[in-house]
Amino acid sequence: MSSLATSIPAGSWILVTGASGFLASHVCLQLLERGFRVRGAVRDPTQSSWLLEGRFKRYADVGAIELVSVPPLGTDGAFDEAIRGVAAIIHTAYVANIVPDPNDVITPMVAGIRSIMNAAIREPSVKEVVFTGSAIAASPLAPGIDNGTIGRDSWNDAALEAAWAPPPYGLSHVMANYPASKVAAEKEVWDFVGRHDLHFNVNVVSPAGLTGEPLNKKHIEGLANWVVHAYRGNKAVMDSLQASFYGDVKDVALIHVAAALDPEVKNARLQSWGHSSHWNEILAILRRLRPQKEFVDDYPDAHHLKLSVDQAESVALLNKWSTKRAKNGWTSLENSIAENITNPYLED
Repeated sequence: MSSLATSIPAGSWILVTGASGFLASHVCLQLLERGFRVRGAVRDPTQSSWLLEGRFKRYADVGAIELVSVPPLGTDGAFDEAIRGVAAIIHTAYVANIVPDPNDVITPMVAGIRSIMNAAIREPSVKEVVFTGSAIAASPLAPGIDNGTIGRDSWNDAALEAAWAPPPYGLSHVMANYPASKVAAEKEVWDFVGRHDLHFNVNVVSPAGLTGEPLNKKHIEGLANWVVHAYRGNKAVMDSLQASFYGDVKDVALIHVAAALDPEVKNARLQSWGHSSHWNEILAILRRLRPQKEFVDDYPDAHHLKLSVDQAESVALLNKWSTKRAKNGWTSLENSIAENITNPYLED
């Protein structure tokens, strides 16, 4: 356990939504390791029972982690019961629908923010609320153009315009709905903060791509497990996103934990993107790690995204709250990729 001062006492219950996800499962584990109790909100506790086994079992055996079922995000009062008695909320859940109608993606995402916030207002035990945002909410991360300097007031409003373009809904809406939902959800967070006199603090942590150790097989198979696409040579996905930013999942989880526990972090919008990289750099790392395996050829025109983003506050939190790692900022991309592909779930 850390000796750092915390905004809530050790042993407090913390609600983590979407607890079985790649990022959220690491958030849960790190909270447990620091002496906090975790209530994991999931759609189906039976399918998420692995959160009570393996590395989680010793915590489950003493009642430090429990799973609760919650309805879909857009449901009114979805989190009213789950929030009872918790000192903090870390809301990582999002609408995963890949559909053309923005009303099926953006609308429930925003409704989920309102549901969490309204439930927190009614629960006096809540002191901290952390939301998982996204780099795509601040910038389109577009290749070949200058994306500028990302600041506190940077928003990817073009995604909202594309998603809410008039029907008929088609492929362009499908592509725009997820980033638009992240823009709309985070804007709702800050609008809600501005409209209400809250008895709790609110922070947002915004990652880009995630790499690192999966805790369950489904984390390998997800669409957003970028390293696995390169490992398997999935060019259809690779071609669409040749350059991006990647942060280790444990680092991003730790920033979430710090955002909930650090009494000095208030009203923060933490851009937590990690390393700027191109597929050619990731492929070079994979070749070093797996010299016996053949990978797809390098891209002929390697480039990085043109933008500037200040991650100083996120890096400072990594260094402050780290307990098991060198205090030098982000885990290296090579070490993170090594953990991404060295696990019992990924087959050659």
